[in-house]
Amino acid sequence: MKWFVDEKGSDSARFLEAEFAEGNLELMSPTLLKYEVASALRWHPLAHLKPSEIAGALEVIDRYHFLFEPTPQAWNHAIELSYSNKISIYDAVYVGFAHAINSHLVTTDERLIKSLPLSERDIVLHLNELEK
Repeated sequence: MKWFVDEKGSDSARFLEAEFAEGNLELMSPTLLKYEVASALRWHPLAHLKPSEIAGALEVIDRYHFLFEPTPQAWNHAIELSYSNKISIYDAVYVGFAHAINSHLVTTDERLIKSLPLSERDIVLHLNELEK
């Protein structure tokens, strides 16, 4: 969402987008991201985007081809995390997905980070930690 609305962390998020667009890094996300971005943009308290603007944001996401269905392994990990740490399946699927593809999860969700056991936090990077 930070690609489309000016808010704290937008500069770092747009830096990642630019690096991805230039082929300098790979981004992968579960398909859930598209739904969450659409909902977050729809209900953003300051942006007040028009339906066409939200549709345009979703077209950008589609154009990048970085959305993938979580594997059964990712789902199993997410479900276990959800139960053992009392976090939503929505949040846990991002962690499970990162584990399944042996990568990092970049997020600004401090509540999620704090909810994870230390053994899971090694794959999580806060957006603010990334160097430009």
